[in-house]
Amino acid sequence: MKRLTLILSILCSLAFVGCNSDYYLANSYLNKFERGSDKATETIYVRMPQGLIHTNSSLNDVPGFMFMSVEEQDSVIASKTAILDKLDDSIFMNQFASLFLFTLSRTQMPIVLVPADAAMPAADNQHLVVDFVQMEADEYIEPHRSDFSTRKGLRYSYDYELRHFALNLWLQFGAGDSSVYFKGDEVAEQFSGTVTALRDGRADLKTHFDRINVNDAYTLARRMGYQCAVLFVEKMLTDHVRDVKGANEFYFLYDPRFNAIDEVVPISEASSWGFEKL
Repeated sequence: MKRLTLILSILCSLAFVGCNSDYYLANSYLNKFERGSDKATETIYVRMPQGLIHTNSSLNDVPGFMFMSVEEQDSVIASKTAILDKLDDSIFMNQFASLFLFTLSRTQMPIVLVPADAAMPAADNQHLVVDFVQMEADEYIEPHRSDFSTRKGLRYSYDYELRHFALNLWLQFGAGDSSVYFKGDEVAEQFSGTVTALRDGRADLKTHFDRINVNDAYTLARRMGYQCAVLFVEKMLTDHVRDVKGANEFYFLYDPRFNAIDEVVPISEASSWGFEKL
């Protein structure tokens, strides 16, 4: 028993030392611009999305939509659209870009915006690249059913529809990594209901819907801009430690409010975090 305890103590000590070592590498890399270090020579090159794709996924569920006349299609689209037709693409994309760039600037690393028609530099340890390949706004309506039962075992159901608005992004990070990465998030309507009476085999419900509108879409754009910047910094720190040590054991959670590492977690626990590699 004492031997097992000793082994566990040694393993914990080694893990702690490894964590401290990785934290030191990541933290030094993160804060060298704030300290004005001579080694602070990296630059982040960013190419923002050049357009916004509008998608209404609800149309995929409309039988024979592709065979309708233009007038019929327009009528169906109008009946299933409440946000995309009111969205100002320029405002939406600017909301995303402003939060992304502001959050990224918290590192105090130089940021260069690369125009659409200019070539991105080859990515290396001095040129950090974020290339937003595509941005998609997707609005769709999803059917839902709420089931409930009484104490006497009678079952009832209520069918309703909730609107969703999603923002999907595809990114690349330059030479040496030709993979495409994905990040998506959405806002959705919420439903709540209270049974007010049971009679004649049916239930009377008092229903409430938290609806979404175009302002929620702009809020989502800002939230995604913030999230993408935080995830890029976390990727940057993790990649730096891997390049120095040859492997990743830990993932670093970044807090832009203080330009600091908020938490260190085992890389295995963070496998579902970050950008999704396609």
